[in-house]
Amino acid sequence: MPAQHTALIVNADPTIAQVISAVLKVGGVQPIVTADGEKALVLARSLQPDLVLLEMDIENRSGIEVCATLKTDPETASLPVVFLTARKSDTDRQLGLAAGADAYLTIPFSPAYLVDFVTALIAGTTSDLLPRQAVSDSTDQLMLFATEWRDLFQRERAERRSLEQAQKCLEELDRLKADFLSVVTHELLTPFASIGVTLQVVQHYAADASPELRQALDDLTSEIANLHRLINGVVKFAELVTKQRDPQPGYIAVSRLIPAAVQPAAVLALARDVDFRVFVPDDLPRVYVDPELLSEAVFQMAHNAVKFNVPGGKAQVRAFESQGWLVIQVSDTGIGLTPQQLELLGQPFEQNVDALRRGREGLGVGWAFVCYVAEAHGGRTTVESPGPGKGSTFSLYLPAVAGWHAVVRTTPTDGKGG
Repeated sequence: MPAQHTALIVNADPTIAQVISAVLKVGGVQPIVTADGEKALVLARSLQPDLVLLEMDIENRSGIEVCATLKTDPETASLPVVFLTARKSDTDRQLGLAAGADAYLTIPFSPAYLVDFVTALIAGTTSDLLPRQAVSDSTDQLMLFATEWRDLFQRERAERRSLEQAQKCLEELDRLKADFLSVVTHELLTPFASIGVTLQVVQHYAADASPELRQALDDLTSEIANLHRLINGVVKFAELVTKQRDPQPGYIAVSRLIPAAVQPAAVLALARDVDFRVFVPDDLPRVYVDPELLSEAVFQMAHNAVKFNVPGGKAQVRAFESQGWLVIQVSDTGIGLTPQQLELLGQPFEQNVDALRRGREGLGVGWAFVCYVAEAHGGRTTVESPGPGKGSTFSLYLPAVAGWHAVVRTTPTDGKGG
């Protein structure tokens, strides 16, 4: 966390000093207050504040003396010094600037302008400031302070109400999205029972049909199975988003889970002429996860690596331990990702339009589902891609269970372990 900026306020009027302090705090600057010129010199040398705000009339030394001393002392010469004083004559202004002051402001002052001025001076950008708005000499400083603070409070209150209303609208939209996902996805699953029965009947009567008809039926069965898997993945995603399904974790051996999970992707890879390989050592640590959710997440990663690949391309699934994490990594030599696509990745239904035009199937929820699974199990995800046409690498990190051999011996797995 960066250190807070500080300002040394040297003013013999306790009321004005308090007002200046309050204004600086609003601007994120920590005030240090003294009324004594000698103490101001000691504080400036020892604390090296980001800014010194001086009044002309102070105790023990004049403001002019303090300013001149600060500017001629090598230890403090670089400190910005600003006169903020009730003295308004041109002579006083010339004396202050001649003593080395960086600026000369007068009281009464606008609190809002002082915040902007101090912030800009510390940042070294005072040249970008608009000219100071004139304040009548007859204006009482406390009244001006109270008026600007009232206006600021009213503006902030109006902005807060606007933000609260926007938040309510977002929450309502989020609820409607969740309801839509919940209803539509389950409705989409409903026909598959009757479709499956019908296919079995057709396959029975087509046992003696021509090879062409049998092949067409096999292709239809395969496509329906893929569609069922796709919609089932969306249903699981919807259940996670709408909190309809809590993870049911157990101690899982990924060396058994991953090969089974990626089997459908391996079949797809064979059909699409993609070299698909799996490298999962047997001695990996176990993870405490919901096996069904992890299986679906691994499938989505592998399926995407094949789906967005090219004929003759390669896809690889690896699992390894790294610094307390069990990493499941899927890399491919496919279409790759642009920086803009990387930013959108993880947001559901963000399948890009060009991909859809080229016939790339999918709803864009696969990686979003993986991200949700990682979050639900205390993990994280990363994505890397050198650019379009250069492939991608997707990684899912899950906390590795330390000393899992002992844990498994003493903890029931309820039949969910690997």
